[in-house]
Amino acid sequence: MQIKDIMSGQVISVTRSSTLRQLLKLFDKFHIFPLVPVIENDKRLIGIVSFRDLIDALSSYHPDVLKLVPFLDEEEIDIFKMDITDDIGNLVVVEDIMEREFISILEDTSLEEAYKLMRLHLKEEVPVTDKAGRLVGMVGVFDIIQAVFRQKGIIE
Repeated sequence: MQIKDIMSGQVISVTRSSTLRQLLKLFDKFHIFPLVPVIENDKRLIGIVSFRDLIDALSSYHPDVLKLVPFLDEEEIDIFKMDITDDIGNLVVVEDIMEREFISILEDTSLEEAYKLMRLHLKEEVPVTDKAGRLVGMVGVFDIIQAVFRQKGIIE
């Protein structure tokens, strides 16, 4: 069985020029913020946005040099104390906050291969692409687990 057999083909995605306000509006009925694929007009996958990217983008700037100090603990970000103005929703665009280095899985990847890759990279959900790099779906670890349980006859 391949990933294309179990993936969700209906994926909400954004473009690099989508505003933070537009991005958040897309997901205001969800109980969690999902991994959001960023695509070009030809549906080619160019990045992802996660809830962590949102928090990092809105927190105050911390120089990367501090990350090199081994005994310095990373400061916990308090979202309630962040200085956020209402105009930031239109000023920040997806390109400002998206991750450009990410993993994706080809649609013809086996379930076992995909599961190993996701565990290796500690990902619970990843975008699925065709050989041309176009977004065709999303798959999660739970999708794979359900497929295995179906194959074993545990669920129908």
